[in-house]
Amino acid sequence: MRPNSDLHPVSLILPGSEQKKWEMILSFFPGTTNEMLKVQQAELSQTVSPGETLTLSCSVPDSFPKGPVLWFKGTGPNRQLIYSFRGGLFPRVKKTGNTTKAGNTDFSIRISEISLADAGTYFCVKFKEGKPDIEYQSGQGTQVTVIAPPSLPVIIGPLEKALIGQAVNFSCISYGFFPENITLKWFKNGKEISSLQTHVVKLKESNVYKISSTTEVVLSLQDFYAYITCDVNHLSLHYPLQGTADLSKTMLVPPTMSIFEHPVSKNKINVTCKAKKFYPKGIWLTWLKNGNVSRIDKTLTPTKRRDGLYTVQSSILVNKPHEIEDTVLTCQAEQDGQQEVTSKMTFLVSLLLPILPFGALLLGHN
Repeated sequence: MRPNSDLHPVSLILPGSEQKKWEMILSFFPGTTNEMLKVQQAELSQTVSPGETLTLSCSVPDSFPKGPVLWFKGTGPNRQLIYSFRGGLFPRVKKTGNTTKAGNTDFSIRISEISLADAGTYFCVKFKEGKPDIEYQSGQGTQVTVIAPPSLPVIIGPLEKALIGQAVNFSCISYGFFPENITLKWFKNGKEISSLQTHVVKLKESNVYKISSTTEVVLSLQDFYAYITCDVNHLSLHYPLQGTADLSKTMLVPPTMSIFEHPVSKNKINVTCKAKKFYPKGIWLTWLKNGNVSRIDKTLTPTKRRDGLYTVQSSILVNKPHEIEDTVLTCQAEQDGQQEVTSKMTFLVSLLLPILPFGALLLGHN
């Protein structure tokens, strides 16, 4: 009776002599021994990260001719010897089984402290003993990919705050990843925006890469509570990494200025300067009489509004002029320590003005 050629081989692990008998029996079945009598590497590919330990499996039939088993990285004359079961100095590589045991077929190895340089294809190779030894058969190879995840992206905004209506640039940086392929996207309040430029470069002193990208945003008061994000995705990640920046932290919102007076007595007037809807909190008000500094208020405590902006006021007591010349009061606001960013309001205290309960004569608002 002719055996069924569709029968599939069954992997059996038996003592040495029994294994050989079984192989002789299976030799009567076409194609079966060819499958069993091979150097077998179980994994075609593996992916690891730097610092991890890699296990490479290899099974070699004990019926093969006497001779050593070696592990190589790569092929051809320039292949690199990774491990020899006959001995040698291989600090990071250890065998996983007892290769001195009779009938042993396990020639797997374990490589510790994986680095990016360990990426490549590894081959388990059986040699036939001789002078010199002759390569008898090689496994199909295991492709090892070493991946390194990118760092958490960091967004860098402008060095100084910018006024509403100005265009500002934001940069996003992430580094330390391998391989090179990576994606970076910009979002404003969850809606994707375009980038001005994106670059991926290899760091000189290592095999890892760095990505940097720049985008532009025109500031508006409606964006006070807006935020931008930089999403980085890489094959080493299960989900994108995200960096975030609040647009309000880059804004300089100038105040709306107003001056009003309140008579205290027949000869004195209390003049109040109010700065409204400004940001950030840091501000000081300077009073000028006829162009000369009269007082600087730097210890004011602004009040935060519901919309996140601030309001503050300062008052000064002035005498109603007894001479023909009028007194010109100017209230000037300086924000965030930037003297070039000023708002001011001018008020005329006139000898000819009647003393009113409320009101003011406004000469200018810049």
